[in-house]
Amino acid sequence: MNQSDQGKSPRRTQEERSDRMKRRILDAAFVVLKERGYAGFTTAEVAKRAGVSRGAQVHHFPSKNDLVLATMEYVFDMSRSYGVALAKNLPFSDDPLDAVIKDAATFYFSDYFYVGLDWLLTGCKDAEFKKQALVIMRNYRQPVEDEWQKTMLDHGMSPEHAADILWLTINIVRGAAIRAIWSPDMKQVERLLFVWRDMVSNYLEGSLKRRNRVS
Repeated sequence: MNQSDQGKSPRRTQEERSDRMKRRILDAAFVVLKERGYAGFTTAEVAKRAGVSRGAQVHHFPSKNDLVLATMEYVFDMSRSYGVALAKNLPFSDDPLDAVIKDAATFYFSDYFYVGLDWLLTGCKDAEFKKQALVIMRNYRQPVEDEWQKTMLDHGMSPEHAADILWLTINIVRGAAIRAIWSPDMKQVERLLFVWRDMVSNYLEGSLKRRNRVS
């Protein structure tokens, strides 16, 4: 190696440069979706925010819908990875219901969910686009819920209890997140989620007592 080459960073390959540009575009697209919603989303604004030419953007994402779909896949994938890792690595000393509530709140009270909700309600007038959107939402959240159900089973819940409690918890948190759009009282949300956790604990304790009496 020449002395002049020492200390220089290795040159990125074309594929690496292309991937980096895609991420810049996707990051910018998500910011535009968050700020303007699907109705106000324009590819021109995304190119400006990303600092790329319109030609470069169109090369990677030929249409507005292509860019929006790719952006939602991108951000939901990050959320999925976080949720799955959290469920898989939950210590056995921790309460799985507490962890499920926290993970659900992290997702449903996030920009990811609110942008996705606007995207579904505003952008999905086209049947094919709506079909693709629903697949993305299902594919990138369902694995998290599946992993949490496994974790609840590993912590001693029955399959029926794990499935029912997870379903109810997810829907309670999601409903609270939607209500927060017009009534953002997080202290009330935290208090009621605490109430829900106690209700579930009492339910599981009572169920165990009934099962022991029968046996």
